[in-house]
Amino acid sequence: MDENKKSEAFQIGLSVITLLIVFTVGEYLLGVIAVDWWMPLIAIGLFKAFFIIRDYMHLPRLFAAEEEIH
Repeated sequence: MDENKKSEAFQIGLSVITLLIVFTVGEYLLGVIAVDWWMPLIAIGLFKAFFIIRDYMHLPRLFAAEEEIH
């Protein structure tokens, strides 16, 4: 793997984990302040699940051709 691709992958991973931290803090504060607002909490949870599955569980690699993985 080329050094440029490693650097790009690291930057994407760092930005995604930062985004997840920000959304988690916001989700917590929303849950503490506005207990009855359950719909935004579900939306934030689904948004976070999308990024976790896409970037950390490597789900797209299951459907990629063998040549694309290497």
